[in-house]
Amino acid sequence: MALKCPPPDGARLLTPGEAKGSLAQRLIPLVDRLRFRTSVRLGLRPYNVFLVWGKWTGSERGEGASKEVRRVAIVPAPKIDDLSAITLDPRSGGVLPSGSIRVSRISGAFTRDELVGLWVPEQNEDSIPEPYEFYWEVVEDGRGDALPQRQKFRIMAAPQRRPGQVDWSVMLERVSEDNGRDGKPQTGTDRGRED
Repeated sequence: MALKCPPPDGARLLTPGEAKGSLAQRLIPLVDRLRFRTSVRLGLRPYNVFLVWGKWTGSERGEGASKEVRRVAIVPAPKIDDLSAITLDPRSGGVLPSGSIRVSRISGAFTRDELVGLWVPEQNEDSIPEPYEFYWEVVEDGRGDALPQRQKFRIMAAPQRRPGQVDWSVMLERVSEDNGRDGKPQTGTDRGRED
């Protein structure tokens, strides 16, 4: 079946090589430097955001104790739209945080696979294998409490390159198993003990 409206002369899709060499892609380092100078350095981004990979000592996630194996800071610090969207829900097991946030203006230098955690130490796979885990962590930048609260999130929707911009946006969902203020995993006494 022929197209009713053919594309204009010369219109076509960019090849991967052309996309990587596009003006928008080449502007990423400049935009990152400008964001650092105008938003981060002036103190307008009060939260640090990290991509964190952990490994459990057992044969699957949740078995044994968790140990952090890699932490990558998202720099320059991205914009977090609204942490007040996180609510505290009373449950039979206690009060648990729930809700979602949007993190935007994430440097375009990151790849989708990095943002969803597909890079795993000593692995090269299309999913995060057992006993590894991946999460995002949001931590106040130090202007408040001496040891700020660490809030753990997981990817809620696929990261999106923002049209007309040179950065990413992602929706994150709050999870309840935060690390302690000292950065160490908080696991139950029976699961968290290393033998």
